[in-house]
Amino acid sequence: MGKSKLSILILLVALGFSIGPVSAVDIYVPSTSTNQDIQDILDINATDGDNIIFNSGATHTGIHLNCSKALNFIGNGATLVGTGSNHVLTITGSSGITIRGLTFNVNGYKNGITGSEVFNAKIENNTIKNGGDGINIFRYYRNLTINNNTITNMSTSYGDGISLVNHNATSNETTTSTTVSNNVIDDVVYGIFLGGNFKGNVTSNTITDAGTAGMNITGKKQPYQGCLIADITSNTITSSNIGISMENPDVIYINLSNNDVTSTADSLLKGIYFRMDPNSYTKIMNSNTYNNAWDDLEENGAYWP
Repeated sequence: MGKSKLSILILLVALGFSIGPVSAVDIYVPSTSTNQDIQDILDINATDGDNIIFNSGATHTGIHLNCSKALNFIGNGATLVGTGSNHVLTITGSSGITIRGLTFNVNGYKNGITGSEVFNAKIENNTIKNGGDGINIFRYYRNLTINNNTITNMSTSYGDGISLVNHNATSNETTTSTTVSNNVIDDVVYGIFLGGNFKGNVTSNTITDAGTAGMNITGKKQPYQGCLIADITSNTITSSNIGISMENPDVIYINLSNNDVTSTADSLLKGIYFRMDPNSYTKIMNSNTYNNAWDDLEENGAYWP
């Protein structure tokens, strides 16, 4: 090989090693940033995988952000104060977003974090207060991790601490599942609300002062929809009206174990359309503590012949 060709080959190899995969970029949010400033960062400056880093102790007011990218929000305890009439953070059509370490003061009747068509998301270690819903993901979703959030004073609208509603029959989780764990939820209408189809784990959450129900698994009235495949374990529910309300799920698998429920009305209540799937179901109920009436979840609902 000639000297010039060898030199070109060495240069190309060196470039290949030096370029490598594109790394995530750290983008810092100045403490003086307005809503428009932060929105411009999300829309213009950031690309999938980048870290959006807030300053510790910063407070940003009048916030109503939208994001559809796979970004990592690193809050460092910064506070986002809502407008009072808009959701603070809306995520739509996003796969791979992480929201961690922020305080959301909704400051009105809307939601702290809301969105639809959300996949592979992590919402962790946030504080959400003073709004309609703390976290509300609807239409359909897959593979969410909602962990170690503190949610308080959600009573101005629907009043859900965490609401997950998946009514799209074609988007049921199969190879993935969703986890709701270690959240502290207080002063709400519903602590955790699961609508439509749900597959996953609801574990080690602490729910207090839920005006209607600590946990509501509403499912869906139509047969074979609103499928429930869930481990609901080691949750503590106190000072709530109903403890766990099983309204209309089509139960394929349920492990309801090691929950401690103290309620004014029923501790475990079954709705008239509650049903165990007649084709195949598994039910595990072990070591739960109830202070009030509870149902054994045996009877099929009204839709079954």
